[in-house]
Amino acid sequence: MLGYCSNSPLRCTNARTMKILSQVDSCCPECHLFLIPAQDISQQLRADEQFLRFSILLIVFILLVSVYIYYLHFV
Repeated sequence: MLGYCSNSPLRCTNARTMKILSQVDSCCPECHLFLIPAQDISQQLRADEQFLRFSILLIVFILLVSVYIYYLHFV
């Protein structure tokens, strides 16, 4: 299993360096605590970036529509 050490960085050097470990038994070789799974986050980052772009564009659109409606009614 690929993962990070789940121990405190003060207690384990593998946790301090955030080194990705590959162990069959899913335990850190130094402190023998369980590993936190390391996931491939490249797909998740793209989805998050697209969501943020969409939400910013939506906010800008709502703001422009609000200003336009305010301008029509009060000018």
